[in-house]
Amino acid sequence: MRRLAAAALLALAWTDAGVAQDAVVVAGADRARILVPPGVEVAPYENLGYRLRLADGVATIEVELDPIGSSSPFEQPTVSELPPTALERLAVALTRGSRTRHEAATRLLAWVSGNVRYQLDRAAAQDAEAVLARRSAYCTGFARLTVALLGAVGIEAREVAGYVAEGRPGEGGSGYHRWVEIHYPDRGWAFSDPLASHGFVGASYLRLASDRLAPAGPGHGLVIERQDRTIAVDVAPGTPAVALRLRANRERRNAAALALALDSGEDAEAELLGAGGLRRLLALPGGRGTFLGLEPGRYELRVREDGRLAAWKSITIRDRVLAEVSIPRPPQVAREGGRKR
Repeated sequence: MRRLAAAALLALAWTDAGVAQDAVVVAGADRARILVPPGVEVAPYENLGYRLRLADGVATIEVELDPIGSSSPFEQPTVSELPPTALERLAVALTRGSRTRHEAATRLLAWVSGNVRYQLDRAAAQDAEAVLARRSAYCTGFARLTVALLGAVGIEAREVAGYVAEGRPGEGGSGYHRWVEIHYPDRGWAFSDPLASHGFVGASYLRLASDRLAPAGPGHGLVIERQDRTIAVDVAPGTPAVALRLRANRERRNAAALALALDSGEDAEAELLGAGGLRRLLALPGGRGTFLGLEPGRYELRVREDGRLAAWKSITIRDRVLAEVSIPRPPQVAREGGRKR
């Protein structure tokens, strides 16, 4: 990572106008303390990037988004070895040519995320075959179809019962949720949520030790503390144009990116101009944001607060790196005596 200036990037929102909405690759760390909902069973748990600890009815969840780093080879079964079901034929077709299990799993997750519509219909069957035929499901159906597709090509996966304390994908608000856990033989188990995130889940995801509810449930969890230090660092071309966040498998980048942090911490807007008439606009809520999907080259950056020019910089990005820029507070001139303060 190349740093043009040190910056503490705690949160960002990508609202880059006029850019194809590729899924974004995220990095960093996330931490939450959650008051466990009454009537549910929770136990300490740890996998690749997720750690849950429990004390006095409070769960502490820590998520680290270092690259997964899996290179386990993928051995695709031949069509003749599989029963001729639509689900199995689809799984084979989607993963054909994959070199690693991670690549195959990513293709299957991307297909589910981009081709199944979220629909909260409790009366509709949520088994994998019904969801595939209907192309709609809620979280349970998304999880079951994903596990079935992975299993059809020999990738071990399982459904996870859980609780999301801040904003369930598709529904909003806290409540019970389902996602999946995928096994990579050389790295171990890792979570994915086909509705929101591939290769990880956020720290607001509370894994339940059992999906059975005690007589006291269902209840509501409560986020006591949240420190989300994840940042968008790259784009993921070829993924569905939906609101997905991905965890990288390797350090290799797809494009350059420019992360901005305003010392003022105020809402602002950035404009980036480049060769060939390139013009990007980016909202900076809380003074934070990232331009993604850039090519190496020279750029002109303008930052405005309350419609006033707060900063202007000429920037050269020489490679496919994440460049970080800290924008200092502009000097203010006092009316008394014309002195800077």
